[in-house]
Amino acid sequence: MEAPGPLRAVRTWEEVLPDRSADDAVLETMLLTAGERGYAKTTVAEIADRAGITQDRFHRRFGGKEACFARAYEQAAGRLEAQLREGCEAAESWREGFQAALGELLRFVAEQPLTAKALLLEVRAARGEAWETHQQVVARLTAALETAREQPGGRPGASPMTAGFVAGAIEESLSIELAAGRGEQVERLLPDFTHLAFLQLF
Repeated sequence: MEAPGPLRAVRTWEEVLPDRSADDAVLETMLLTAGERGYAKTTVAEIADRAGITQDRFHRRFGGKEACFARAYEQAAGRLEAQLREGCEAAESWREGFQAALGELLRFVAEQPLTAKALLLEVRAARGEAWETHQQVVARLTAALETAREQPGGRPGASPMTAGFVAGAIEESLSIELAAGRGEQVERLLPDFTHLAFLQLF
């Protein structure tokens, strides 16, 4: 199976490219519509119509709304996580890596607020398999933050709860910004988030 490419900037469901595979178009439309209208209001009929397929084909390919959202979430979250890790691993130090990954996250939210809203906010409404995937992603990113204790200047007394606090604070702040319609402005938070993490971990 071909590895998924990087996430591209899409602000509305109408911008889904026609040369995408049918399945990818449906998955992307699912996230964009959930981000635009909310998961609870999103219907199979609406997704099928926007993606240009029949409801019968939708059910054959994805089973139902919850399963489709879970698959879309896993794909998009996996791509985003890979981008964050790539930015972090390319840096020369932990601090630079953290700033690079955080900058990548904020840029993603600013450029793709609807998808970001689906990944951070609407997954809470969807629950199920998508929520389990979300928890796993957060756990892996929190574990990456915990490695700060091993770095020069790291606080050896910091507990795993400290990394969880930092990750939770960043996630919740971004969720608040997205809910308030300020997703495209989140890059301004980079200095504050960086200060919070370094204050707690170093």
